[in-house]
Amino acid sequence: MDAKNGKREFHLTGEFRVARAEERVAFDREGGGAAAHEQPAKISPTEGEKGRGGPPKRYRMITPTDWFRIPLRSEPKRMRAVQILVDKAYPNRDEFAVKRHELRDLLTEVTHNASQREAIEIYLATEAVMGVPIPASLMVTAEPENPSLPRQMPVSLLADGIRDRYGEGAQVSVVTLPSGEAVRGRREELSEDSLELGQDKARPNTLLEFFLPVPHSTAWLVLTFSAPLKELADAQVQMFDAIAASFRWSD
Repeated sequence: MDAKNGKREFHLTGEFRVARAEERVAFDREGGGAAAHEQPAKISPTEGEKGRGGPPKRYRMITPTDWFRIPLRSEPKRMRAVQILVDKAYPNRDEFAVKRHELRDLLTEVTHNASQREAIEIYLATEAVMGVPIPASLMVTAEPENPSLPRQMPVSLLADGIRDRYGEGAQVSVVTLPSGEAVRGRREELSEDSLELGQDKARPNTLLEFFLPVPHSTAWLVLTFSAPLKELADAQVQMFDAIAASFRWSD
């Protein structure tokens, strides 16, 4: 326990400091469970699931204390978080005016595009070791319900589809987390956005994805972790696995 701020903290593989994240509003059939400006994903029980309780409205997970959260479903909150991160990265407004402008434009574009793809929130690592940034990110995305399905697709079937999509280069498996069964997939990818930012084609990002079935619905929640530095990818994947293992649904 941290006596100064009352947060519960522990360490992962030495360098990673972790604290309990606040409860997130994820899903609400009526919309009443979200904060004032949030736009919750609309998930309703299917015919096969009725009578067994509705889908959860919130989720919790543990994230590193130096990861910065940007909520995406409320534009005012999103823009306020972007501004706070810009101020954190370049506190001297006069000396770093150009860099502040460039970073603000980049974050605005990235977060806007993510919000258009059903993303709920993004976390960006702000950790630095010996003055060198250690980049990593997490995007939480809601995959809407499929009205043509009477019940949730089995995770094994989804895993087969992901293997077919990404081929032999992807490591795909069904894992059991405290929150339930999920599909775990690790692969390398270099997106168009990364190329535009000047990333070397020979150094793709390492992506780790978890596809979590939302209870009592046909929807999915997807955790997409990214590790741009190949040399640190294996160590960061261990941390990503720990974050996914901390995930919990709540009403």
